Amino acid sequence: MQILSIHLKNIKSHRETVLIFSPGINVLSGPNGVGKSTIFEAIGYTLFGVDAQSFVGNVDRFVTIGAKRGEIVVVFQLADEERYRVSRTVGTPSKWLLAKEIGGDFEVEEHKDSKETESRLKELLGLKSARSLAEQFELVIGPFQNEFLGPFVIKQPSKRRDKFDEILGIDTWRKTFNETKVLASAIKSKVDALESAIGPLKDQVAELPPKKDEHKAARQNLEQTEVELKAQQTKLLELQALLVDVNKRELGFKALEIEIGTLKERIDNGKEKICHQKLMVSEANKAHIIIDETTSGKQAFELAETRLTELRHQVKVQRQLEQEEADLNNQVGRLSERFKIESKAVEKAREELTAEENTLAESRKALALDEKLHQLAERLPEIRTTIDRMRKQLGQLEGRRAALEEGSEKLAEGVCPFFQEPCLNIAEKPPGDVFSDKFSELEKLRQQLTYDIDKTEQEEKAASRANDRLKEVEVKLKVLDAQVERLLERRTANEVKAESLTALQKEQTSVQQQLAEKQKVLATYNRLQADIEAAEKDKTKHQEARDLYVANSQQAAELEQRRTDLLNFEKLFKQLQDELTVKNDAYSKAGKEYSAAEHAALRKQKDELGVEVGASGEKVKGLTAAVTRLATEIEKLKQIEKDIAAKQGQVKSYKEKDELVKFLRNRVFRNVSGYLSERFREEISHRANRIYRIIAEVDEEMAWGEDYRIVLRDMVDGELRERFDDQLSGGQTMSAVVALRLALLQTIGARIAFFDEPTSNLDASRRENLAHAFRAIDVGKEEVTEHWYDQLFLISHDVAFTEVTDQILTLE
Repeated sequence: MQILSIHLKNIKSHRETVLIFSPGINVLSGPNGVGKSTIFEAIGYTLFGVDAQSFVGNVDRFVTIGAKRGEIVVVFQLADEERYRVSRTVGTPSKWLLAKEIGGDFEVEEHKDSKETESRLKELLGLKSARSLAEQFELVIGPFQNEFLGPFVIKQPSKRRDKFDEILGIDTWRKTFNETKVLASAIKSKVDALESAIGPLKDQVAELPPKKDEHKAARQNLEQTEVELKAQQTKLLELQALLVDVNKRELGFKALEIEIGTLKERIDNGKEKICHQKLMVSEANKAHIIIDETTSGKQAFELAETRLTELRHQVKVQRQLEQEEADLNNQVGRLSERFKIESKAVEKAREELTAEENTLAESRKALALDEKLHQLAERLPEIRTTIDRMRKQLGQLEGRRAALEEGSEKLAEGVCPFFQEPCLNIAEKPPGDVFSDKFSELEKLRQQLTYDIDKTEQEEKAASRANDRLKEVEVKLKVLDAQVERLLERRTANEVKAESLTALQKEQTSVQQQLAEKQKVLATYNRLQADIEAAEKDKTKHQEARDLYVANSQQAAELEQRRTDLLNFEKLFKQLQDELTVKNDAYSKAGKEYSAAEHAALRKQKDELGVEVGASGEKVKGLTAAVTRLATEIEKLKQIEKDIAAKQGQVKSYKEKDELVKFLRNRVFRNVSGYLSERFREEISHRANRIYRIIAEVDEEMAWGEDYRIVLRDMVDGELRERFDDQLSGGQTMSAVVALRLALLQTIGARIAFFDEPTSNLDASRRENLAHAFRAIDVGKEEVTEHWYDQLFLISHDVAFTEVTDQILTLE
């Protein structure tokens, strides 16, 4: 198995890192902090499923600062040259994917969860231990730098023993021995509990024989009572059948009695109803005569009422016309007044507008300015530019004067300030004669320029005043223009208003014409009140005839129906009299067939027998419940017997298990861990001793002793000397630990291994020997050990590995 490459993206200090590995020994080199250990951590995280929190306290710290997610991709190859790619992301959500190379492309294998992915990687890496891949990596294959010495330097023997038992996978036997102690206690507790429960159950079962006798007596009593009840029920049924017939005769007799009473009552009511109907027929005849006499008066009343309705409608029309006439009169008045007022307002507005226009014209004339003032204001920018230019010239003159003064001071001694030697320019005359003419010339130029500046500034002030005046006039002219525009708008609005007066006159004429037409129509309604009075007089004349007609019209209309109802009533009365005769005959016959005394005697006999049947039934129910209860209690007691037998069987079984647990704990579990530990230590010591001799180059034997202590044995003055791990130097301890680590890796069958700074605490000679030991293992020298690994990864700054390594990867 061989790791071909790794790709880290946003993992701690690695933003984007790709490394290609070779078979054999690969050494990662570089300064501290470049992320060498991170490469090992990334392989452990991706290929072995180690939790990122094992490297850093917070998973977020495993990701590069500023990034939200990281990813690691490892490509590895098996012995049969099949290639796989495993990738795992850091962040939420985390993905762990395994892909196989098929036809040059990697196809992801379908796994239901991370456990299935880990199981598949275990199979491919050949690490089929019961321990997880992460535990195998952290404990043996790739322990972290700060845990390299790890359990080898634990002082307490029991803790060191437990740790190495865990690494070798034999701690299960010791744990089983300790845990089965609890199992033995649990078995004893279970036996005690069962035996305690059996005692009360036996006390309950002692009541079973008396319960069986009681149950037998109750069943016999129940059978006898059921026979008696059956005989009583048969006799009761016979009485009930006889009573049914007698009840029917009683019901028929009483029904006839009720029907006869009902017929007599209906006959009495019929007599009263016939008399009342004859009275109603007489009243309807009288009403019919009155209708004949008042029909003409009723018709005259209706004609007068119709005429009054028409006339009252005309009154409403008249009032509506009068209201419209009044409205038109008011409208004519309002229009006349409005025309008068608006005409005066239009004329007055014309006069005011003319006066305001004259005032604005005079104001505009007063704002007219002289042409010279315009020219002076236009020169203001030019004058200001001239002043700035002359002030710059004056500043330049002041600078020249300052430079001459400085030169005059430095040349006062006659020495050149640059070459530090006598100045030839002033060798024949003093320095003052050189600068006096220049100072005089500069002073004349300064005075002339100052005079010109003062004069120009006076012109600038006059031009500025002229410019301010122009701006003031411009603002006032804009105000006048705005006022003129508003006057034009007002004049236009006034003229529009004047034109609207013509339309107002037309509207006034139209309303006056409508008023004349309304007055003509109203003249036709002058006799309306007289017509209403005549119609009301005619209506009052025929009012009495109309009221009599209305009061008797309904009775007159019902005359024929009342006569028909009277004939029907008389016919029905005759039928009731005939039916009463028939019912009286039937009643006499039924009275002879029915005896009330015999009926009462039968009822009394039936009630007494019913009470006896009820009492017997209750007795049967009580006996049945007692039999059922006793049967249930007997079944429960039988079940308790079975439970006692079952619990006794459980007690026997638990006692047998207790004997088995004691045998296993005392004969098996107690000794297996020690036996396996001795075998592993013997095998690993044999391999590690050969590696240690190569690394240390001393005539010492290294062994892994009791409680996994490192032991070095040699001969001193002819006697055997043993030194334990707490008596060894740092270099000796490190050499022994490296040798044991290599032997452990071979024992668990790992084909790759990782060593982070394995040469710590070793002197130069031992570091070189360790490097040659790794190479000797790689090539399979027999004096060291057989070739058992495919790749070895080391982090080291030691030059000793440069001669033996297959590849050095330098990180920067």
